[in-house]
Amino acid sequence: MELNTKKTGNVIVIYLSGRLDVQNSLQIEKEIHQLIQSEPGSHFLLNLFDVKYISSSGIRIFVSSMRILKDAGRKLKLCQMHDTVKKIFEVVELMDMFEIYKTEDEAVKSFS
Repeated sequence: MELNTKKTGNVIVIYLSGRLDVQNSLQIEKEIHQLIQSEPGSHFLLNLFDVKYISSSGIRIFVSSMRILKDAGRKLKLCQMHDTVKKIFEVVELMDMFEIYKTEDEAVKSFS
């Protein structure tokens, strides 16, 4: 699993790639939470284009990050989710918990 970032205005775009599973979720969660702390005025967008699989421990990262940001009056949104990952979100009934966009541009614009 790899994590890269880009800042666009007051939005930090996090690009994840690979499999987000139990073996790497703790490290990814730590990196995301460090970014949240180091960018106190920013909203976050997770670009999932290169994520082919996500386990329950990966989903936990999204939920915990969203709660931290929400408590601070900030937002977490998702974009470019593959159908396989989308199915997992549907099965665990999380589609309504997150704002999910087809493209990164759409998602970034939605923060304004």
